[in-house]
Order: sequence, then C-alpha cells, then structure tokens
Amino acid sequence: MRDRQLDIYRAIVMIYMVCIIHCCYLLGDAGEPLLSIMLFAMPSVFFISGASLSVSKSNRGTWETVKNRFKRVVAPYYIYALVLILTGIISSLVLNWVGLSRHAFFDITQYDGEDYLNVLLAKYIPQFSFIWHLWFIPPYLILSCTFPLQVKLMRKINHIVYFAVCLVLFLIVQALPDLTLLKQVLCFNIFMVAGYLFYKQMNTRTRALTGLISLAIILAYMFLLGGNFCPMQDHKFPPDWVYVVYSLFAISALSLVLGNITLKYNLVFKIWNERGYNIYLYQSVVYTIVSILRQKMPLDLPLPGLRLLLDASLVFLLSTALSYLTYPLERWVMKKLRL
Repeated sequence: MRDRQLDIYRAIVMIYMVCIIHCCYLLGDAGEPLLSIMLFAMPSVFFISGASLSVSKSNRGTWETVKNRFKRVVAPYYIYALVLILTGIISSLVLNWVGLSRHAFFDITQYDGEDYLNVLLAKYIPQFSFIWHLWFIPPYLILSCTFPLQVKLMRKINHIVYFAVCLVLFLIVQALPDLTLLKQVLCFNIFMVAGYLFYKQMNTRTRALTGLISLAIILAYMFLLGGNFCPMQDHKFPPDWVYVVYSLFAISALSLVLGNITLKYNLVFKIWNERGYNIYLYQSVVYTIVSILRQKMPLDLPLPGLRLLLDASLVFLLSTALSYLTYPLERWVMKKLRL
C-alpha cells in the first residue's frame, strides 16, 4: 500500500523550498540567522527519496533504475531547457521586429561550446535568471541511479555500521579540494541512506537522542570552538560536516512532530507531489515574473514578514497555475517521444 504521508511530506518540502526558502534567498525576504536556520530542505528531499524506496514494492535493478531516472529526471529537464531557449529566441525576435531590441535578453548566437555543454550537463542555462537551482540535478541523478547497488550492500551489512561508513566517507572527502560534486553526492547519500534504513524504524527516544546529540555538537562548535553557524550557505556549497549535523538535527526534530500526526492528502498536496519536479524546474520562470512585478509595483510594507507572506503566496499561486501548462506539455512531449 502506498505511503500517502510520504507523498504529503514530499509536497510540503517542495512548497517550503520553492515558495519560502527561495523567496528569502532570491528576493531578499529574510536575513540571518533565519536564512541559515531554515536551510534543511534538500537533505529532507533525499531522506524522503530513501524512505520512498524502502516502502516501495519495486525491485528495479541498476539498468532499469537508470532508464526510469532518464524518463523522470533527465527528459523533463531537457524539455524545460528547450522551452526556455525557444521562449528566449521567439521573444527576442518579436522584440527586434517591433523595434524594442534593447529589451531583448537572449541571443543564442552568443553561446559557445562551454555554454552548450553547461546546458547538456544541467549545470546552467546562460542568459536566463534564477537558474542556480539546477545544481540539484547531477547529485540527485547520480545517487538515484546508483542506489540499487547500495541496497544490495545494505541487505548484507548491519544498518548502523553501513550508516557510519557513509558518514566516515563523507568526512574523509572533506580533506580533498575541488571535489564539490563528490562532496554533494556523499553528503546527500547520508540522508538518502538514513531514509531507506530508518524511516519508521526508529522509536521516539532514538530520534530525540539523535536530535539532541546533533544540536549539542552544533552548539559546542559555535560557543566553545568559536565556529560560525551563519551563513549556512557557506557550509552547504560545498557541503561540510556542519551542514550535515545541523540537517540531522532538523530532520530528527521534524520526525518527532510529523511522526505523531496524520495529515490528509488533498488537492494541493496532490499537485505539488505529482508535479513537484516540474514545478521545481520552472520556478525560474515564476521568479522572473515576480521580480519584474516587484520592480514595476514596489510596495513599502511595514514588516518584513508581510513581504515574505506576499511573495510566497504569489510564488505559490503562479507556480501552481503554471504547472497546469508546463506539466501537460511535458507529458505530451514525452508521450510523443514514447518515454
């Protein structure tokens, strides 16, 4: 039986990430230390992915998983990239045609070999705004495609030992420079493995103890060793042990709350669960629209929280509405390609 609570958690995390975190970071709707405290969404995504695999009835092998990930991750990204580039070309042609060439923002003739490679590898789409969110695709793709191999190992090795090995491997790679992708993979693997091994397998006492130990380590780092908790972005790119420990605390704390309540699956959760990746991709379009609206209609709000509430509500509504166009388009293209 499908675990609907995981579907709800996935939708909540996506709403939180797209509408709250990115409003705070991309639109400047919050400052420190709130920016750092709220930065635990991506580890939660990987934890939920691992948990979903643990309750899944599917027994896909590595090759079947690779094909499935191409269909669900790679193909939608290329459709998104093509839509963006075609939109840029058409809009620039129209602006040139009506004599407003100074407003044209896109010129594909300026692309060089490196630009095309960045697009193909999902690193960056030049000349477009709010594209940095694509960094998530390579580590997620690597982990999701190789996870069946880890599943075989986890069935033969003690769970605590295997999780400890994942932690040690991540700590070892910290000493190596210029390996951001490897650090990201090993970092988020910790949470994917945790979701797979420990979802619904830990009692309340163990989860509370995990959270308290993680919190104690962070506090000792800050107040005894003089370490900096803020900005957490410096600990996230590339990820270090502070980011991992804080994320373990946050997930433990969330599990203590969500583990004791049952949420109802509704239309909003359904949309953001089923279309979550599509919404995540096209948020660059939404944030471009919102930033333009903010420039055209500046508001002097008395409290910073009101700005966040307004922006988050607008991003939520636009993202949901846009998905009614982009998600069917994505499904139609994939159907035509027989994917």
